Amino acid sequence: MDLAQMITAFAPTFATALWGLLWALGGLLGTVYVGNSLLKMQRSQRFPGQIPVTFGDVLPVILVGGLVANLSRFINATWNTFATGTVSYGAVSYSGAADFGRFAEAINAVLTLASVAGGVFALRGLVILKKSLMDGQQSQGADDGVWRALTHIVGGAMLVQIAEMIEKFRESFHLYW
Repeated sequence: MDLAQMITAFAPTFATALWGLLWALGGLLGTVYVGNSLLKMQRSQRFPGQIPVTFGDVLPVILVGGLVANLSRFINATWNTFATGTVSYGAVSYSGAADFGRFAEAINAVLTLASVAGGVFALRGLVILKKSLMDGQQSQGADDGVWRALTHIVGGAMLVQIAEMIEKFRESFHLYW
């Protein structure tokens, strides 16, 4: 068994398992973010001497928690801001891979793995966004968390639909293989 056959056999089962893990992790993280924010606000009201926390202080984290909990819908909405169509969370079947002959299956398997990596990047972008909302923006040019988060989110959505992005790139630059 060569490397291409190993990747071809590995990619579909790995992608299915990792998408399921991402949805479960997103739901768990979203619930923890929202619950922690509400507990923080409740504790500040209940115990004397605590720093007051208003609903406006925790609202951004609650919104990010909702986005993380609905990660698949969020990726779909992000994709639809700059392209059309629904996002598929399964094995990628790139039509241009047929031009590569016997490597077509291996190319589709690698694109499937890249698609799953896009989901991980989108989740990471939301986690970075939550961290920057909690810490505040004090980067002074060194590290801008919001821009890093947006880059991860948009780049992740593009990777999830990697086959369509390759086609759009190829058509834009009039490339043929």
